[in-house]
Amino acid sequence: MANYADFMASDAEYAVHLGDCIPHMAEMPAGCVDFSVFSPPFPSLYSYTSEGADIGNSEDLRAEAKIHLSFFYRQLARVLKPGRVAVVHVTQIPRMKRVGGQGLNDFRGLNIRLAERAGLVYEYDWMVRVNPQEQALRTKSRELQFAGLETDRSRSRGTLCDYLLKFTAPGDNKVPVRGDGQVSRNDWIKWAEGCWTDVLRHDTLNTAEGKDEDHVRHICPLQLEVIRRCVLLYSNPGDVVFSPFTGIGSEGYVSLGGKSPKTGLRVADPRRFYGCELSPKYHEVALLNLERAVKSRRKDQRTILDLEPEAVA
Repeated sequence: MANYADFMASDAEYAVHLGDCIPHMAEMPAGCVDFSVFSPPFPSLYSYTSEGADIGNSEDLRAEAKIHLSFFYRQLARVLKPGRVAVVHVTQIPRMKRVGGQGLNDFRGLNIRLAERAGLVYEYDWMVRVNPQEQALRTKSRELQFAGLETDRSRSRGTLCDYLLKFTAPGDNKVPVRGDGQVSRNDWIKWAEGCWTDVLRHDTLNTAEGKDEDHVRHICPLQLEVIRRCVLLYSNPGDVVFSPFTGIGSEGYVSLGGKSPKTGLRVADPRRFYGCELSPKYHEVALLNLERAVKSRRKDQRTILDLEPEAVA
């Protein structure tokens, strides 16, 4: 299993610990992470593993899931360097109708409250647009379907968009994150919009490898363009990007300079990546994706070097 101290003492570009992130983060040095971006498991919405430590298996957001997340944010606040940023991807979660639930669980608000209670500073959140027709088909939500609209509009609502919650660790950032060559003014004109409407929903890594018939059926990776923007905005080249819920490795793939299959975009100046993953299946696929990112980046770099003499001539 990966160890953070060994990773930092080596010249490895990435490492992923196999196991529960909460006790592992407690063993990591305080103030060791430059930037963190991740999607926490969404309780009661998807079952990711059968592990008791898996937050996704917690159906009660007011009790068990809240306790898990509370311990998690305490450790995240401890390992994040002063003044540096964590971006947390969340969405609102419908209450389970099979147990008489109605309306929504405020998962966004729960994460903000628990993160601030742990000492992090809530600074902002971006909304990422989600297509309502696509969500209606995927979730079978009657609140979005035409059948509900035409039967009783009192229960209708709009789509559940994604949110990117920006937190900072208290204290002064000793190494400024500069935009030189990373984020242009034109980039910022577009990215400073409060709602990102141009993110392709299926700009993700291939999820097929991470699925199996017995245990893993739901994989919801974060869009590569969302991760790319966050990495460019809040980390410097060579920084350590940390994902406590690595999944199939999307955050690491982008941080290491992997190219999006959909858009062809990548982080030109790579970062290092450290992650944790509870599922052995996800862990296996994540390592494959991280190695693919490194190999493809190096291949493209060699191609550019081979072409440079001709370009000069």
